[in-house]
Amino acid sequence: MVDKKHIQPPGSAGCSRVKAEGSFVAFAAGDALGWPQEFPGKFIGKLESNKPSPELRAWMRRGGGQYYPYEEPVRRGEYSDDTQLILAVARARLVSGDSWWTVLTKTELPLWTLYERGGGGATKRAIACWLKGISPWSGAGRDVKRYFDAGGNGVAMRVLPHAIFYAGADDPTLLIRDVVMDGVATHGHPRALIGAAAYAFAAWWLLRTDRTIRFGELVEVLLEEQETWGTLPKKASPKNGWLDAANRQTPGGYEALWSNVVSEMTRLLEHVRTGLAAGAIGNDDEVLREIGCFGKDKGAGTISTAASVYLCARYAAQPVQAVLKAAFAHGADTDTIAAMTGGLSGALAGSDWMPADWLLVQDCEYIRTVANAVARGPGATRERPRELRTIGKKDVDSLTDNLVQGYRGKLDLDGVRKSEVIDMMSPKPLSKTTLAQVWHIRTDDGQTIYVTKLGRRPKEEKPRKPGTVREAALLAAPHETRIGGIKLSVADLDAMVQFYESMFGMKPTKKHPKFASYGMLSLVDARHATGFSGKAIKSNSETDRHRIEIYVEDLDATFARAQQAGCLVRPTKRMRRGQSVFYCRDPEGNLFEVSASKQLL
Repeated sequence: MVDKKHIQPPGSAGCSRVKAEGSFVAFAAGDALGWPQEFPGKFIGKLESNKPSPELRAWMRRGGGQYYPYEEPVRRGEYSDDTQLILAVARARLVSGDSWWTVLTKTELPLWTLYERGGGGATKRAIACWLKGISPWSGAGRDVKRYFDAGGNGVAMRVLPHAIFYAGADDPTLLIRDVVMDGVATHGHPRALIGAAAYAFAAWWLLRTDRTIRFGELVEVLLEEQETWGTLPKKASPKNGWLDAANRQTPGGYEALWSNVVSEMTRLLEHVRTGLAAGAIGNDDEVLREIGCFGKDKGAGTISTAASVYLCARYAAQPVQAVLKAAFAHGADTDTIAAMTGGLSGALAGSDWMPADWLLVQDCEYIRTVANAVARGPGATRERPRELRTIGKKDVDSLTDNLVQGYRGKLDLDGVRKSEVIDMMSPKPLSKTTLAQVWHIRTDDGQTIYVTKLGRRPKEEKPRKPGTVREAALLAAPHETRIGGIKLSVADLDAMVQFYESMFGMKPTKKHPKFASYGMLSLVDARHATGFSGKAIKSNSETDRHRIEIYVEDLDATFARAQQAGCLVRPTKRMRRGQSVFYCRDPEGNLFEVSASKQLL
C-alpha cells in the first residue's frame, strides 16, 4: 500500500503545466545529448566529442548495420527513438478508457517502424508481430522465448506519459497497471516491466511534490513503497492469454520470477542509497559501475531506472549536471539514461533550470503541446477517432512506396495525422552496393520524422553507343550539378548592406562598389546588372512570390529590431510547421522569412 505521508494532498500538487513541459523537454534534450555519445560518430563543429557540455551538437551517424552501411548527418538537437516513443505513447494515452492500449499496439507502435531512429531490437521484433496482426506472445518457438527474455529499457524509456497522465490521482494503482500493460506490448521479462514501474512511480511522486525534497528522499520513498511499484497487477495483462503464455515460458512460474526481479531492483536501489551516503566525496562513475551501467546488462530496465534515480537524487539541486553525467557516461546506454534522468529532473524542478539551448531541441513546441495535453489527465481524453486505421505491414510498405515514387501533397499516415515531405536526402553510402534514401517529413501537428529506405544499387547497365558526336559529348560529361548562388539586383547597394548589418548582424564576405556577397546570396547594383544583360531590368513589385529564408540565433531580439524599424509584414510572430517565424521586408521590398537557428546543423 502507498504510505500516505509521501502523497501530496490533491489540490496542492498534481501535475502542473510547468512540470509536465519540463519533464518532456528535458527528456528530449537528454536524449539528444546522449545519443551521439553512445556511438563513435563524427561531430560537426568545434566541440570535442567527449567533453561534457550542455550545448546540443550536430554529428554524423552511421546506420544500416553491416549489410546496408551508410552515414547521415544528425542535426543539432535531433532526438532518437526514446523521445519518439514517449510521443507515441502520449498520443495513445489521450484516447479514453482502455482504448489507449489498442491505439498503441494497433496504430502508434506499428507506424513508428516507418520512421524509427535507433530503435531497439526487442521493440522492433515485437512490433513486427503487431504488424502481422498477432501478439508477440502468441504461438511458440524461438520468437516467443526471445520476447519473454526481453528485459531491456525499451519500456522504462517510454512510460513518462503515464506518470504525467495520473499525476493528479492520489492512488498510483492505475498508473502501475497501465505501465505494465504498455510494457507487455513489446517486452515480456520482469526486468523491463519492473524497471518501468519503479521509474513511473518515481516520476509520479516527483510530479506531485510541491516542496523541496530532502537529499536522497526519492530513493527512500522508492524503497519504502516497494510493494506499490513491485506488485504484479492482476488486471494488467491483456485478456488474450498473456499470463498463461508467461507461465508456460517461465520454469517455476512467472510470479516467482517477478518476485526475484523485485528483489533485484531493491538491491540496486540500496546500492544507490549507499552511493548517495558518500555525499560530496562520492564517485559517480563508481556508483554507476556498481549498479551495472558499464556491464553487459547495461541496457536492462532495472539498471537504467536505478541510474536515472541515482543521478536525479544526487544532483537534485543541480539538475543540468545530472543530465550531463548521464549523457557523457561513456560506455553506458547514454541516450536512454540521460533522457530518463532529464524526465525525472523536469518532474522535480519544472523547466526554469534548463539551458536556453535545450529549448532548441527538435520539435520543442510540439513536445510541450503534447505534454500539456497529457497533463490534463483522464478528464480530457476522447473517443478513438473512427478514421484512425489499424496499421499493418502493407500500410507501412505503401507509405514508403509513395515516397519512393515521388508522392506530392499531403501524406496520410494513419487516417488522422497528415504530413508533407520537406526534403529528400541521399546519405553517404559506406559500401559500393548500398543505396540509402531519407525523406525529411513534417506532420501537420508539428512533429519532424525521417523515413529511411535502404536497398542495393542496381547493377550498372552496359552503356549504349551514342548516335551523334553531340550525344557522345553529353554522355561523357559529368552529371553533378550544384547551385552557385543567387544574385539579387538592388537599386541602392549601400542602403541594403547597412540594412543587413543593422537588422541581422550580417557583414559581407566580399564587398565591391558593384556588389556585396554573403555566401550563397549576393546583392548586385542594378545598374551593373543591367550592363551584364544588355537590357534594362524592370523593377518587379510582385515580391511576395519570392522569400529569402534567414536563420538567427536570437529570434526575439531580431523581431524587436524589425518592429522598431517598421519593416514587419505582420505585427506578430506565428507558428509555421511547429516553429516560430516572422516576416519583414528590406528597404526595396524583398520579403524575408526569419526563424530561429535550430534548423541549422
